[in-house]
Amino acid sequence: MVAHIPIEIIQLDQESYHLFVRCFIQGKAYSLVIDTGASKTVFAFNILKDRVENLKQNENEMQSAGISAQIGESFQGTLRDFKLGALELPSFEVVLIDLTYVNEVYSKIMDKTISGLIGSDFLLKYKACIDYQKEELTLKFKKHKSKGQVLDNHSVPGYVACL
Repeated sequence: MVAHIPIEIIQLDQESYHLFVRCFIQGKAYSLVIDTGASKTVFAFNILKDRVENLKQNENEMQSAGISAQIGESFQGTLRDFKLGALELPSFEVVLIDLTYVNEVYSKIMDKTISGLIGSDFLLKYKACIDYQKEELTLKFKKHKSKGQVLDNHSVPGYVACL
């Protein structure tokens, strides 16, 4: 299957842009940043902690630079009913971190709160293509015919940022 998700391109300042998509978690809309430079997809602890099951402190330290280098602890758990366009994940293993600092920066620049960052792990897994001209994120995935559950895509990932 293919999901075509509208993206919102917001100019932060001259020659500086961020890409946003809207997802739904248990029927409620949330704003996510597409961050191709982030190695891991993360969600905001203070915003989503009540929507994650089996929440526990992450024993493994996140091995990446950038935002996660500024955080102390991370948590992991299971997010139920995650939807991004036609991609529906009834069960999604997630990492939660403190994104308060990031949201403080966004509130100074624009009136927007983010609930997470979609990182390269997610973009590779779902063979993402970002089309800046169409302002669209395309994801490719297999869907189980009888139960409607998404199956893992373990074929060779192909990540392209379409121009």
